[in-house]
Amino acid sequence: MKFKNLAKVTLLILTAAQVNAGDIAHGTIKAIKVYDFPTNKTTKIYFDNNSTHKDEVECEGVAVITHSLHDPDATQKMLSIALSAYMAGKKVRAYSTANGSCEVELISLQEKYF
Repeated sequence: MKFKNLAKVTLLILTAAQVNAGDIAHGTIKAIKVYDFPTNKTTKIYFDNNSTHKDEVECEGVAVITHSLHDPDATQKMLSIALSAYMAGKKVRAYSTANGSCEVELISLQEKYF
């Protein structure tokens, strides 16, 4: 009996932890800012106001890539996707699995949301 309750509680906790995970935004990019200050080494990707899926996590259409949280090659690949989409005016999807985070863990060049 105790094992069943423990399993239910564990499932509830895992489900609750993922509630705020989701899309940061899907749409075109209006700006990309790279910060290389001594205390802030991040890249911020700003989505146009008409981008969709901005309410799944409270990022207000701003995706963050914290350089120290990613392998340098992965960071460069994410930046390449963002920059190429920005230059071509194509849509991008940014997603985070972290609870309530705006940290990019998936970025894809995709015109339609799926």
